[in-house]
Amino acid sequence: MSSSQFIAFFGATGGCTNACLVHTLNAGFHATALARTPSKLIDMLHGQGISQATIDAQLTIIKGDISDIAAIKSVLLSNKDNSNPVLASQIISGIGGTPQLQRSLKKPVTIDNPEICATATKNVIQVLQQIYTEFPTTISQQQKPVITVISTTGVSDVKEDVPFGFQFLYHVLLADPHKDKKVMEKLITENTQESDASKRVFRGAIIVRPSLLTGDHSVKGGKGWKKLKTGQEEKPAVGYTVHRADVGQWIFEQVVKTGGESYLGQRITLTN
Repeated sequence: MSSSQFIAFFGATGGCTNACLVHTLNAGFHATALARTPSKLIDMLHGQGISQATIDAQLTIIKGDISDIAAIKSVLLSNKDNSNPVLASQIISGIGGTPQLQRSLKKPVTIDNPEICATATKNVIQVLQQIYTEFPTTISQQQKPVITVISTTGVSDVKEDVPFGFQFLYHVLLADPHKDKKVMEKLITENTQESDASKRVFRGAIIVRPSLLTGDHSVKGGKGWKKLKTGQEEKPAVGYTVHRADVGQWIFEQVVKTGGESYLGQRITLTN
């Protein structure tokens, strides 16, 4: 990666994405991140051992939320007033809502923003389309970013990837929140499979489907990414839980560091 390239993060205060960001900064990469409350993200990074000097030198935090088109553009594009714009080489998104209980037998669990993943995806696609229109000759297909999104097991239409003991939890109790993840995946897949390459806003996509997430964002709290079981949609790794920090580290090691070339177009299941 050249010194001008950077990784764009959405949902950076979430456990998996925050852990990935910590590893990214510790490895010397430059990054941008969208945050509704930048001070919260900075405090989380300090708590993970990231110095203020590292934050100042390697991270640009843009204040805003996923509905803010201008803020999203600032996260994805640097030197936007220059004839040589620099676009994020990768996008890491852990956007998601907060689960909430409600008095309903059919839908006992919902989320505070039931369409947040779909909205985030639509807005990122919209902003990238705007960027390519604004700079029609300066960004080639190979310069378009690879997007990695954190989805969930239990949304596959191909093969069951949830153990029997969790199937009621996933397919009944969590059915409503998981609809948003499915829409997110569909939007990304449809765009990356566009027959007209010029309409594809991403160079490729990786969908990460962890099993039930445990723990917090602390990179010291996991068991280590090498201990994870991995699978693909046709042959998923089936398990009960996985630590958020391990998911974040896996994304860093297998996607951020390498560019994720060997995983493009795949849906990767992660579990312990």
